[in-house]
Amino acid sequence: MSPSNLPSLTIQYSQSNTEKFLLDSPRVTIGSDPGCAIVDPKGLLAPKHAELLASGSEFLISDCGAPDGCFVNGNILENSRPLRHNDVIQLGEMILVYHAPAAGNAVSVSGAARFDGSALKQLARRLEENISKVFKGKPETIRNLLVCLLADGHLLLEDAPGVGKSVLAQTLAKSIFSRYRRIQFTPDMMPSDITGMNMYDTNSGSFHFVPGPIFGNVILADEINRTTPRTQSSLLECMSESAVTIDGETRILPKPFFVIATQNPEDYHGTYPLPEPQLDRFMMRLSIGYPDAKAELEILSGARSGNMLNTISGVVRANDIICAQSLVRKIEVSDAIKSYIIAIADATRKHEALVNGCSPRATLALMRACQSLAACEERDYVTPQDVTRLYQVVLAHRLNLKLRWKAQWKSVENVLQDIVSKIKIPESGR
Repeated sequence: MSPSNLPSLTIQYSQSNTEKFLLDSPRVTIGSDPGCAIVDPKGLLAPKHAELLASGSEFLISDCGAPDGCFVNGNILENSRPLRHNDVIQLGEMILVYHAPAAGNAVSVSGAARFDGSALKQLARRLEENISKVFKGKPETIRNLLVCLLADGHLLLEDAPGVGKSVLAQTLAKSIFSRYRRIQFTPDMMPSDITGMNMYDTNSGSFHFVPGPIFGNVILADEINRTTPRTQSSLLECMSESAVTIDGETRILPKPFFVIATQNPEDYHGTYPLPEPQLDRFMMRLSIGYPDAKAELEILSGARSGNMLNTISGVVRANDIICAQSLVRKIEVSDAIKSYIIAIADATRKHEALVNGCSPRATLALMRACQSLAACEERDYVTPQDVTRLYQVVLAHRLNLKLRWKAQWKSVENVLQDIVSKIKIPESGR
């Protein structure tokens, strides 16, 4: 078996000393005894502190009766339990992070040369089920998140703090075995804090590139409207080009590359609203809202034993997301559907209550989102109903009401709804 298909541990002996350990043996012991597979260099652990045993395609961790105990994700280990991807094990001062191979029960669509509706629907369903174990009570938000991901777009979440925006991003990243990076935006941030920079090495006498947090798969750009427009622009350039240029050298960002930006409502203090050209870079804007009483009860009940994110593992490989995105682009969009989308966009350009209309980028985003929604529902063609389900979340954030019309039209969403109601819906998508 190749090393990439083996589970592994990242062992953190100290803040500056880490090591990767492949679990290529069915039995791995950890302790201070020199005969253990992983030996504590400080000698602070029991001679045989903990043990990992292979069981089918997973590893079980057991406490060997050490007086200091064994902790997994901050909870004391009382009985043997299977390890999940990104589980954190703490033994004394030693910290180990478990990495499961992106295989096993993961849904795969890799290698498919043409559209496979069944495989794509299964991929979407598995992701929805996995994310809903942590992110409770918002199935429509989860569906739209996946539609945006498979359409190879980027997502803007606008809502009050504490409703689960960060949890949603972390859960998605863990579900697809991908690299998660979080960028907490503040007013004093510089563009290089996102993209990285060239730093001078006094030992070698040369510059070397230190990558920034943008080099990941799922990027949480938290509170993007709390930083300055200059720093906002550096992120949005990466989103548009999928590349970073530092000192004249271009570096391509890894795929899949999915930015989930969060922003507080504009009436919150200390915000720098995103201008229209930057908002246009996001395929969708969603508002999560507060959970209902039943969902919030599930959240409180599940949080009793710790972080609910620790209860799930990955179900889809990151490489399969790239393949799914490619297959989504092959879904048929009839001329009638394209004309329907164009008619909606053209009406926004002529509407007297709107400052601006939808750009061609907006019509392309709506078509891509509709293709993705069709794939999630096991169809190889887009229907008019796909357009009517998605036009609000794809188009509304790109438009602004004229001040004198705000009394008559309460929101952009109301204007869009009126526009769409007056346009004849095509009979079929084929």
